[in-house]
Amino acid sequence: MPELLRNNAAENGGEARAPSTVLPFGDTLHYTSCGCPPNWQNTTRAADVVDILVQKAFQAYQEGRLAATRPLRVLYFLPHHNVTGGMKCLVEHVRLLKLRGHTVIAAHRSDTADRAMPPWSPVTATVDVVCRLHQRINDVYDVSQIDVVVVGIFHQVAELLVGVPAPIMYWEQGHEWLFGDPVRFQVAHNYLRQDQLFHRVLHLPVAVAAVSDAVQSILAQQFGRSSLLIPNGVDCDRFFPGPPTDVAPTAILSSPTKAQKGPRQGGRRSVLLVGNPALPLKGFDVAIAVLAMVNRVLPLDVTWICQTQPTAAMVPGLATSGLCIDLHISPAQDVLPALYRGHDALLFTSRYEAWGMPVLEGMASGLPVVATSCLGVQTFAQHGVNALLADPQDVPQLARLLLTVLVEDSLRLRLASAARAAALQYAPSVIADRLEAVLYSLTAGARELLHLRTPALADLHLACAAASLACAKPAALPQAAPAAAGEDPPHSKAEHAHMSAEQQQVLLQQAALVSKDSVPKQRQAPRQMSLQPSSELLQGAPSNASERLTEYSIKGQIGHAA
Repeated sequence: MPELLRNNAAENGGEARAPSTVLPFGDTLHYTSCGCPPNWQNTTRAADVVDILVQKAFQAYQEGRLAATRPLRVLYFLPHHNVTGGMKCLVEHVRLLKLRGHTVIAAHRSDTADRAMPPWSPVTATVDVVCRLHQRINDVYDVSQIDVVVVGIFHQVAELLVGVPAPIMYWEQGHEWLFGDPVRFQVAHNYLRQDQLFHRVLHLPVAVAAVSDAVQSILAQQFGRSSLLIPNGVDCDRFFPGPPTDVAPTAILSSPTKAQKGPRQGGRRSVLLVGNPALPLKGFDVAIAVLAMVNRVLPLDVTWICQTQPTAAMVPGLATSGLCIDLHISPAQDVLPALYRGHDALLFTSRYEAWGMPVLEGMASGLPVVATSCLGVQTFAQHGVNALLADPQDVPQLARLLLTVLVEDSLRLRLASAARAAALQYAPSVIADRLEAVLYSLTAGARELLHLRTPALADLHLACAAASLACAKPAALPQAAPAAAGEDPPHSKAEHAHMSAEQQQVLLQQAALVSKDSVPKQRQAPRQMSLQPSSELLQGAPSNASERLTEYSIKGQIGHAA
């Protein structure tokens, strides 16, 4: 078991308190009208009780006081079909749970897709459901047959809390809004509304899981949420050290300086880049500057695995870098591991990451890694032990580290060996064990978790309406400011969140499921809950929820339908 998982068991609730994390763009994510309810820090929310129940159930499972009685029926509501690290990890969950004998229902909302699972993946779900834009999930699948739901994007949380009675788990894998990227204040692309929705959603009674301790820390410090840890893994049987691949590049970018003109020569060092050049958070302007600096001293061959062809508009300095870059644009997933092999180093320069999957895949492939210390990467990459790390955007230091790795053979070999050993700790079997433990823990308190949505009905109604507005295409919003003339539109990991007017109507219909007559009666419920401090609940103060949880713990009734 990875040291990360072994050390993350807490004295209360099964999870350790996440360490302090410094946000990359300031001390707080909050601002006037950020979407958080007023004075939330001084009340006990339904969300707080959800966290307590989930943490206690997880601890009971870890201690053996809860035992699984049957395989689960798990719904994965997939947000899009783009090839992203987050989607690849959701797909991996589907694969792992199927291997463990669980029934996995994959659902995706689209009027054009013919299956829920993304077309670029060979993985299939047990049940594959496409929900058209005018439909609710219950129109295409009997939600009463679901034990637990996993949702990977916050835009869909409110809809599922309203539409599915089973426990809902939001797995936070990171995005611009979590880290406070200034792009979140863009009005023209609806990012501001999405940021406000993100804040609103984190106060809803949904169970929360985090991909890394850095994410756990942000959720705890900024929103008072306790989250269970579900890290990513890497298949070291697919990603392993080996010679370079002979796969031909999709294209070659060349901007040779006077000194670098002519055919390539032997003895050059090979450096790998992985990631989307259209995402500023990936810091490829820094990577190109670092490579250009090193290339002036030591000639380089650069390979870039990317989702789209880089341009000078996307990556400042690219056109004048003097680099020759082999591009592999959207390669097939079965080819990807081979493209990692045989390089002298992996350079990774993100400004922030919740995890940093290319780094772990590179380490599994036996590559020495030079990376930025961008939060999530530090989960598994340790400076001087299995990687070399520098501060984000520190071009001179990154260049020094990269040059050192490329010229010192003994260091390069030592880092490569340690990197492979670190990656082996995140084997799929380890991640599957953790995932099962979290999902079974959620089913133990299914009735209580459903009951806790009642005092939050008004908030759920508002969140569904907010999601409709946040996911609207900007052109449909007359109040949205257009991009300035000649300005390239900003790119975001969540541009896929925009939806049509029909899909907005679905969310509004979901919101309408909340009885208007019942909402005013429920508005006082959170205030009543706040009369009982959360510390009393943690100490086992009598409550219906805690009594039922104890009953589940004694009987070990995990996996029974709610």
